[in-house]
Amino acid sequence: MTYSLISLHSYLILNAALAFGYVLSRFTLSLPFLKRSMLYNERLKFARFSFVTVIASFFVVPNILAIIPSAYHSNFQLEPILKNASMPFLQQHKMINDQIIQMGAVQSAFPIHMLLMLFLSVGVTLFVGKYLKSLLILRKFQQNAFCQHHIKNVKIVFSHKADNPFCWSFLQNHYIAIPNAFLEKSDDLKLAIRHELQHIRQHDTQWLHLLTLIKAFCFWNPFILLWIKLFHDLQEFSCDEAIVLRMRTSPAIYAQCLINAASTNFTHKHQPQGVLGMHGSSKSILYKRVNMLFTYNKSQTKKLTILFAYFLTFFTTISSAYALNGTAQFAPLSANEVKIIIEQSHLDSRFEIAATPEVVTEINNIRSSEQARGFMRKSLKRMEQYQPAIQAALTKNVMPKELLALPLVESGYQPLEQARNPVQAAGIWQIIPGTADHLGLIVNAKRDDRLNTTLATQAALALLKTNNAQFNSWKLAVIAYEYGDQLTDKFIHAAGSRDAWKLARASTAPASLKKFLATFDAAVIIIHNPSLIADKG
Repeated sequence: MTYSLISLHSYLILNAALAFGYVLSRFTLSLPFLKRSMLYNERLKFARFSFVTVIASFFVVPNILAIIPSAYHSNFQLEPILKNASMPFLQQHKMINDQIIQMGAVQSAFPIHMLLMLFLSVGVTLFVGKYLKSLLILRKFQQNAFCQHHIKNVKIVFSHKADNPFCWSFLQNHYIAIPNAFLEKSDDLKLAIRHELQHIRQHDTQWLHLLTLIKAFCFWNPFILLWIKLFHDLQEFSCDEAIVLRMRTSPAIYAQCLINAASTNFTHKHQPQGVLGMHGSSKSILYKRVNMLFTYNKSQTKKLTILFAYFLTFFTTISSAYALNGTAQFAPLSANEVKIIIEQSHLDSRFEIAATPEVVTEINNIRSSEQARGFMRKSLKRMEQYQPAIQAALTKNVMPKELLALPLVESGYQPLEQARNPVQAAGIWQIIPGTADHLGLIVNAKRDDRLNTTLATQAALALLKTNNAQFNSWKLAVIAYEYGDQLTDKFIHAAGSRDAWKLARASTAPASLKKFLATFDAAVIIIHNPSLIADKG
């Protein structure tokens, strides 16, 4: 089975991972005992660890494992373990992805999923274009600036176009931009360079590129904006912390430098995009940074506490990813597994039951829902009461035994009265009044032959037999039973095919037809394999 890294479902999984990771990271960092024990540099590393872990757990690792060729004959025993562990995600991925692709087409030239992909493609293109434009602006800024000094692969440039100190990176080269006005302030100049160098040491500028690209890819997701703000704030606090603690800088002098940088311009009017500025993102953050310098807790970092935070995040992320994508008890079945089940069921050759994506999805939907499994098990239990008589009638009329699934789909083998549904159908075969009159069943205030299982079964089988004679297909006969022979004939002419699934997938067919056909085929498979929905102890 082939899995695609680029699909609508993969895209949604990535966005869900970003949301889950942000909530988990903020919750963990807010725990009082962690706040007391972690330096800001450790908090920054932890946030980055959380960011990478959730994306890897929910999105990257399972998809990469899917495209690695199997080598179970080797002595590497970890591979089958990883493959098996990731299978619930992969199967769920394939199932939902097929379901998205096969969403009912709107009455237009494009299906819904194509319109969504077009919207996302346009959005991503615009944001990527904006990002590339910012790189060109920075390139031009660097070429027009005056280079004062080199520190390995770091260039310090001065420009009258810069209002505040900022830094950025391009490939392996790093740049620090200093306003010309800082040449007159030697203390502020040194501290500004130290601050921006610390950003580069922390790899903040490389992370800025990564976050900008993910923002372009997930432009509509508010959680990527929250991630960017979280990283930006932690990066600034971490830089301030390093300068005051490690470089033994006076908090008062450094605080004054921050205020001087912020007072020049706080609107980012002349600061290019894709850079990290010294003054931070807002006045409120600047206030917190300055306040932190004078109220800083200089207690030593407790490594055991930090390890606990990492373990908590890793364990929670892995557990949530596993829980989200199914458990071993009701792991989604793949199309190949359903195909094997069908082959082993020895179904009547007159009934073409195939492991179509719709059927696989329907079976997995039933298996994954406690309510649906419970209803199906109760229906199968009720079927035992009617099965001998119906099966005998099917044999007598030389009709496929798979038609036992029709009352299962129609009523769950409950002799429902007409008042309980809008079309006034009744009985286990859910025959409507008009059809009952056509088949010779009496329906009046005193008598309703549709509730007489023997009479209703005879009438239903007679209708199915007539439909089969008309369409020369038991599958089409079932569709005609549900929608009427005239409407079924229109489906055939509109689709230009007598294949049941081509009829159901045609844009002219109602969405309910595809659902009905998938439910019927799934019911046939489950009747032959009731263990598929049996609870396991």
